Amino acid sequence: MTDNETAHVLSLRDIAAWQFPQLAQGMKNDRPPIVAAIPSLQRGAVWKPQQVELLWDSILRGFPIGALVVSKVLKNQQSHPGKHGTGWGDGISHHLLDGQQRCNAIALGFQDPFDNTDSAPHTALWLDIAPEGHFAHNSSRAFLLRLCTTAHPWGYGTQDTLEKLSAHQVREALRDDYDWKQQPQDDDYQRPRPKDTWPHKAGVPVPLAWLLQGAASPDLWGHLRQRLTRQFPINTLHSRHWARKAWNFLQPAIDGSLHDLAQALRATAHVRVVALTVPPEALSRPTRQETQQHDQPPLGEQRIANVEHLFQRLNAGGTELRGDELLYSMIKAYWPGIETTIDLLPRRPPATQVALLGTRVALTDAAQDKPRGPLGISQLRAIAPYAPMQAATQDAQELQRQGEELRIQHMFALHANAAPGAAEIARILTTVDGWLLYDAHANPWGLPPVLRSRMAEQCPEMFYFLMLLARASLQQQMAARHEKAVRRRLLGLATAVHWFGGDAPAAVRKLWEMKPLAQWLTPQSFDGVLAQLKDLGDGRSGIIDLRSPRGLAKIVEVPQASTLQDWNWWNTLIVAPAQGDDDKQAERHERYWPLLEKLPYCEPLLMYCQRRWMAQRFGDYDRHLDNGYWDDHNRPWDFDHILPQKMFSDVRSAKYLRVCQQWGYTIGNLHILRFEENRSRQDSPATESIADAHLDMAWLRDGDKDLRPAFSISREDVRGGTDEQRNKVLGFVRAARTRMLRLYEEWYTQLDIERML
Repeated sequence: MTDNETAHVLSLRDIAAWQFPQLAQGMKNDRPPIVAAIPSLQRGAVWKPQQVELLWDSILRGFPIGALVVSKVLKNQQSHPGKHGTGWGDGISHHLLDGQQRCNAIALGFQDPFDNTDSAPHTALWLDIAPEGHFAHNSSRAFLLRLCTTAHPWGYGTQDTLEKLSAHQVREALRDDYDWKQQPQDDDYQRPRPKDTWPHKAGVPVPLAWLLQGAASPDLWGHLRQRLTRQFPINTLHSRHWARKAWNFLQPAIDGSLHDLAQALRATAHVRVVALTVPPEALSRPTRQETQQHDQPPLGEQRIANVEHLFQRLNAGGTELRGDELLYSMIKAYWPGIETTIDLLPRRPPATQVALLGTRVALTDAAQDKPRGPLGISQLRAIAPYAPMQAATQDAQELQRQGEELRIQHMFALHANAAPGAAEIARILTTVDGWLLYDAHANPWGLPPVLRSRMAEQCPEMFYFLMLLARASLQQQMAARHEKAVRRRLLGLATAVHWFGGDAPAAVRKLWEMKPLAQWLTPQSFDGVLAQLKDLGDGRSGIIDLRSPRGLAKIVEVPQASTLQDWNWWNTLIVAPAQGDDDKQAERHERYWPLLEKLPYCEPLLMYCQRRWMAQRFGDYDRHLDNGYWDDHNRPWDFDHILPQKMFSDVRSAKYLRVCQQWGYTIGNLHILRFEENRSRQDSPATESIADAHLDMAWLRDGDKDLRPAFSISREDVRGGTDEQRNKVLGFVRAARTRMLRLYEEWYTQLDIERML
């Protein structure tokens, strides 16, 4: 290989060895032809499990999987090995610019989940050697690859698209497949690790790495039998253990299907992937932007602007990517090392938001009369230069740019000899977490970590304001006597804007205008603040018209027997009280409907009220720090209907179906439990399926009254026909209303909302 080579032909093992150097043993010089790593500007792993499985299906079928794009190691870019392995450290020769997800998937196929008994890999890839009867009817697969992850150690469905197993199937796997001693309803239940499990929806699954290891052997299946006996005491395993099933399956004579599978596995050794190299001159050529700034642009081996533009084109088919992920990649490209600082934070919101909001905070001058707006592509490029200007050509604009660049370096500890743990962003986020996060002793009114992360993602303007206040509090210590009240009201303000807000950016601008940042660190500063956010002028509203719990109870009237059958959120609460008076109806709609539209379905409010339960069952879970895939479907809990959904969704000719549905889908009829527990009750009434010990944390007590009987009506009651059935339905509706109002009251009183209205 020479520096001028523009293409490298690689085996699958070569690519996997980038993450697992031990796979290079036996290669020339015990290393692959090139050793590539991930540069800082690359995005994180984003492939869905089915994409990994389908890529290996393509490989086994001999389908081409496309070329990779690499460059010689980019200057000023940190290197990461990939998702699954340790990589080569200082032995990197290239950076991977396109194909990261394919390379991660290829490496995963070579990762042996049983290679080290002390290790606990977060993912394991299996191949079903007896898949007939397990393919989805509409699947395009020829081979049944199965991926198990930390979030889903039992695997996924067999569709070509993402298909999560049902809670019933998961419980079946825990009981019958894994013989798991802990049950999901046990307080000390822990999910098994991927190395303790195997895919539930499979015939005879075997680790793909074992099959690839044995593919070079003349007797692949004999090699697999030997590996099974080395790893497990086969005769002591229960009959549904994957290794016992594989051993039993391989005892008869090998049939034609296994010969075909062996041939496909052996063929993977001959698969080749081309890695195209970006010519050095493509990265060193001066850019148009530089020529506009310089008469003679300075020479350089690489220009980060070229790298950034190339990365965008590779990842978007010639058009620029959009959104926060693109901006984060740009920040990592121009300020290498920023992701290292972020990764070292022990607790944090999503990395993308830490980078974007932290950069905005760094560039915000507390003396300004308005906050710094969201950064765009052109603004980031303007702050980070393509090449340093000569001292003689510096002007006021360049001096300002240099100052802003230094602020970002200081925020993320990127300057020389800086310790990442000492970064200003770490102190700011630690302060914000102290205000927001639940702690049974220090902050019992706080949020579960996942709600903090949702705020940073879904309401970044509010989180940005909290970060600015945190920076101000580090510069001007808050009085100890004020701390408790300020923390409550800050959390009340933030959740009100997030959960019940309208125009969040306008609300933050209004907060900025009300008073200097430092003045927000006293309790009295919050008096009436939510009232001032209701009307921001020009038809904008920063927050809907919140009511006191007593005022809300008057709006959401207690259903009566005479109105039960026709009860409806809109008609009963907005239209009927103002019937015949259009002005009153319009007034009620404007004042009350925004709240009635949001509150009944506000799942974050339910999560907040069940924060103690969530802390006990899920600890500090935050999906953004989970080592599995990051999608919402990976959360470890579900929202369970207290009155089972089947009671009001599968009833024909039902007199009270409409009112039961109206209330059945609100937070008044939901509680939180482990995903594996959901539907374990089947149609059992709440009186039988919800333990006495869980009444308080499930919010099923009203004073001394146990609300479970009211949530235990039957389908016959929903059908109606007798006064007794009507009264039971009426009891359910009133109990759901009571519970919803109590959830709202908990948030309202705990966080001093009254003082802010």
